Amino acid sequence: MSLLIVHCADVHLETTFPDTRGGAGRRKALADAFVRIVDEAIRRKAAVLTIGGDLYESERAGPQTFRFLAEQFARFGKPVYVAPGNHDPYGPGALLARKDLPPNVRVFSEATWKAYPLAPEVTLWGFGHTSADPGRPFSKARFERGGVQIALVHGSDEARCPPNKRVTAPFNAAEVVASGASLLLTGHYHGGYVVKQGRKPILAYPGSPEPIKFGEGPAHGALAVTVDGASLDVRPIPTARTRMSDITCDLGGVAHEHGAFERILPALAGYGADDFVRLHLTGIVAEGTRLDRALIEERLGTTLGSLEVSDETRSFDYESIAREPTVRGHVVRDLVALRGDRDGEAAREAEAALRYAIAAFEGTEIAP
Repeated sequence: MSLLIVHCADVHLETTFPDTRGGAGRRKALADAFVRIVDEAIRRKAAVLTIGGDLYESERAGPQTFRFLAEQFARFGKPVYVAPGNHDPYGPGALLARKDLPPNVRVFSEATWKAYPLAPEVTLWGFGHTSADPGRPFSKARFERGGVQIALVHGSDEARCPPNKRVTAPFNAAEVVASGASLLLTGHYHGGYVVKQGRKPILAYPGSPEPIKFGEGPAHGALAVTVDGASLDVRPIPTARTRMSDITCDLGGVAHEHGAFERILPALAGYGADDFVRLHLTGIVAEGTRLDRALIEERLGTTLGSLEVSDETRSFDYESIAREPTVRGHVVRDLVALRGDRDGEAAREAEAALRYAIAAFEGTEIAP
């Protein structure tokens, strides 16, 4: 007889969404997504719900958050297993340390592995974050109960860590296999994926139920894990109804504001109220062309969840200027080289320095 587990992680209830606008609506979207996960678990007749950490933000979650979670856990009714993460670590004041949790909820409250039998020949091992650094959860782990052994922990797959993502409870696929775990169900990375050894899944991230930040990857939802004898099958359950998109619009050759709007409109086609967009304007435009970011956001953002515009256009061909045998050419050449060696905020600062330098040589003013 098969056993169905629905697994989720990184719901991040009560997060502030620092990277985008419309935070209140997006917080509601996260709660709605968790309700949809419980709906799916009930509809699919899942025997178990597992949660791989960061269910909520401990600094902002309060009594209302607890009541919401308790209601959803009770509605599911069957066993719920939670492995706290770095944003919701277990401690005396934690929401999931309260004595009035529904009786079907089990929380892994220590940074050591603890076993719960799910069915004959199926064991769940859980490891929870506390206020202390959890270390490497698989460094000394040995799961030797026989049958299918599923590990549940919030942590970082070292081989696939996204850029600028904090590493917590690190592990690698070789450690997971060496521990004897049949499958690791985890959380921390907001873009979901499954790692396989041959055809066998060995570790799986569901992704956050809704995107939290830009650039997280497309997979957001939960996982349906079917255990049938010694066989394991992992399939995604998409839940996201919002998108966070970076769009680049080349305004090369544009000579006036009207032309800019005509170029931008098609780039935003297909995006609507559930889309949170960062629009990057690029290319060489005619000198003096007005690009009012506030106006673009005001006019074109009304049908979107939010619109943030960055003006990365320029009115000069830096490469041509850099070849000039002049002081201007020398300065631009050095700044182009400086920009090329950097990324992120440093590259943006170098780009701004280029614009100011050329404006200074031309004797013109530009908006900061």
